[in-house]
Amino acid sequence: MKKVIAVIDILHFSEDQIRGFKYFTRQTNSQLTIICLDSLTASPVSVTASVFPEPPVIEYSQISVEARVALQWQINQNIKQLHQLCDKDDITVVLRESVSSPVSEIVNASRFADLLLVSSSTSFAALSDSNPPRFIKDILVEAECPVMVLPDMSLPIKEIIFSYNGTYSSIYAIRQFTLLFPAYGDMPVKVVYVTENDQATIPSKKDLKAYLDAHYSKVEYVVLNGNPATEFLALLIRRDDCIVTYGAFGRSAISRFFHPSDADSILRTTNIPVFVTHP
Repeated sequence: MKKVIAVIDILHFSEDQIRGFKYFTRQTNSQLTIICLDSLTASPVSVTASVFPEPPVIEYSQISVEARVALQWQINQNIKQLHQLCDKDDITVVLRESVSSPVSEIVNASRFADLLLVSSSTSFAALSDSNPPRFIKDILVEAECPVMVLPDMSLPIKEIIFSYNGTYSSIYAIRQFTLLFPAYGDMPVKVVYVTENDQATIPSKKDLKAYLDAHYSKVEYVVLNGNPATEFLALLIRRDDCIVTYGAFGRSAISRFFHPSDADSILRTTNIPVFVTHP
């Protein structure tokens, strides 16, 4: 049994998002806690605002009394709907008021979780935001457990795609995914390597194959040539039936699998779950 947490903005969520959370919870044989952040009183500055600068959001003090009453009514209605969707499945629903920032709340919660689920469109910005939202990018940098970023509507999974470049962060992501999702042992797996530094063969392929063969029954190895971000985007852009894994996101140039802008392209233009973690 594992501990999985999911996060939603209590003002903006859908039944399809909750359905996706339930699916991946079943695949990990886990207990699910959905954290509903009430961002009305949240600070507009995230813990990594300097990393991904965005336009400021509207502060709670700027909202009229009438608007606050209307928003609170909507929150109460959404909480009732969420309980209707979750209570029959014994899912714990937790409402947390963001006293500092939504990112800080979730990073603290991730410290005591095995997996964090979040929708790719989740945002707490009242004005313009980026795509993917700043909240998602900050979470991918700061989270202290693996993160699965889900499209708003997930389709049945038919293949696992492991991005691999021979680094510790890429095999770490593969290993974490494998340990979290043992139910995928019979799922077709594709290991994708993009040639780097004139190395045309997959680094440490013998050891990688020995590891994957111990966990998966069908593994294919693919070598591509070109820019890694461009090649992965071309591979994934028309897919809606797979999961892709990536290593470190944004913490340092050494540990990063892609530059944040490259990973943003995958999150922005594909419609698949993206599993990201860092050592």
